[in-house]
Amino acid sequence: MKTYRNPLRRSILFGCGMFVILLCLTLSVLGFAIYYNGMMEKYQTYIGDALTLTMTEIDGEDLKRCIESGEKSEQFQHTQDFLNRVMDRYDFYFLYIVKPLNLNKTDNMMDVMAGMTEAEREALNGVSSVTLGGLTGESYPPKVAQFYLNAMDGGQKISYYLNYTEFGFMYTGLVPVLDASGNAVAILAADLSIREVVDVFLRYVLIVLAEIVILSTLFLFILYRWLNRRVIAPMTKLERSAQSFVLSSQGEENPDALTFKDPEIHTGDELESLSSALSSMSYDMKRFMKNLLKVTAEKERIGAELNVATKIQADMLPRIFPAFPDRKEFDLYATMTPAKEVGGDFYDFFMIDDDRLAMVMADVSGKGVPAALFMVIAKTLLKNRAQQDAGREIHPGQILADVNNQLCENNDEELFVTVWLGVLAISTGHLISASAGHEYPAFYRAGAKFELQKERHGPPLATLSGLRYRENETDLGHGDALFIYTDGVTEATSAQEELFGEERMINALNVHAEDAPETIISDVRKDIDAFVKEAPQFDDITMLCLRYR
Repeated sequence: MKTYRNPLRRSILFGCGMFVILLCLTLSVLGFAIYYNGMMEKYQTYIGDALTLTMTEIDGEDLKRCIESGEKSEQFQHTQDFLNRVMDRYDFYFLYIVKPLNLNKTDNMMDVMAGMTEAEREALNGVSSVTLGGLTGESYPPKVAQFYLNAMDGGQKISYYLNYTEFGFMYTGLVPVLDASGNAVAILAADLSIREVVDVFLRYVLIVLAEIVILSTLFLFILYRWLNRRVIAPMTKLERSAQSFVLSSQGEENPDALTFKDPEIHTGDELESLSSALSSMSYDMKRFMKNLLKVTAEKERIGAELNVATKIQADMLPRIFPAFPDRKEFDLYATMTPAKEVGGDFYDFFMIDDDRLAMVMADVSGKGVPAALFMVIAKTLLKNRAQQDAGREIHPGQILADVNNQLCENNDEELFVTVWLGVLAISTGHLISASAGHEYPAFYRAGAKFELQKERHGPPLATLSGLRYRENETDLGHGDALFIYTDGVTEATSAQEELFGEERMINALNVHAEDAPETIISDVRKDIDAFVKEAPQFDDITMLCLRYR
């Protein structure tokens, strides 16, 4: 028996533990997201109120003149004082006015003014912390400068962005300062440290980790105790009983020797039902094995009989070649490959008298034993009826009509057979043939190629009594050939559900059209095998080829 490296107990505990951890993490992330969004809204309101208040004290037209001239006006100093008062009142890290210039790595921003707290003013003795018109060097990376340039085109709308600087995480609000024409001349910005959010996040993470450890441990302990009593222990009993039954069945040919130990599970749920089902299954398996032994023995007997039937059917078809070694006027070869152990196709050739050769190609409807039995009857009737005309004029159409009437008698299974019957006068090459719904023959004329000959034909034999069959006549010259076959050739099917077809058959016939019949049939069979590849054979494949010399 196979020993599993991941017992059910471990899998359940691991799965439940992961569920608890993921649940806690999901709730924690959701909680922090709500907190974070709330804080960001609070910061936006805080920054927005300060920027709106500051904008009331800024004269955009005056500020524009100061930036262009580099000289500070009285209004400029008034605005500087107001920025200082805002810094004293609000908890900003920076409050400043800048003019964005470009997206270069350096000097992409111009300083205008910056608010200072009272402590900063005392430390600098009242000197401004920035110089009007001074460039900022590398203080603003291009991706940050992009926010300021975008804000210049935002009308009077306040925009916000989050950035990490050398002073920590900053949440910045930007609003453009407009001149009298409504054009942006600079940006008023306020930086607010969000250190509080970061500190809360770190504390939050520690609390969440502690909660996960405590809740997971408590939950898994309770879950394990419950699962062990209700699920794991009963499942272990079931496993042992099943393993014991399997071990007892390995190599055991006597069904009565198989044993299944009742695990005695009384949980009152699906596990108890499963235990009962396994017990019932073990009993059914014993009974099945007994029946299987009987069926196997019967199948072996039938298989042996089918092998005998296959050999008998093969022996009924002429298989010794050359068939008429003393006749140099023609060369003939034929093969039949059944789709099952026994088939419904058959071919035949025999001498009616010293100068006339009869050739038969037939295909019985259906497959297997019924078709094979019908094939034996049809083959026997056709040969007997044809040989009755020895020494007199032969009409293949009349032969088919007479055999059709005989086959229609007591045909309760409603089987039928397609037949091509031809009689060749060996001395002259004159061929008379008749077809009962069979495939068109292919003729080769010396120096040309194989082509199908669209002959007239009637319905298959055994379909309706009293039918008449028309005859077809042609002459074979030196080197000419005849190829007859069943639909198993043209209807051979590939794995892509594509038929071999008449065109491929004719192409295969013409590969060695002037060679011996055996070579021609071999070429066709090779092309069929290459076409169908591994696809199963659904129909008997039967071929006969004659070369007239």
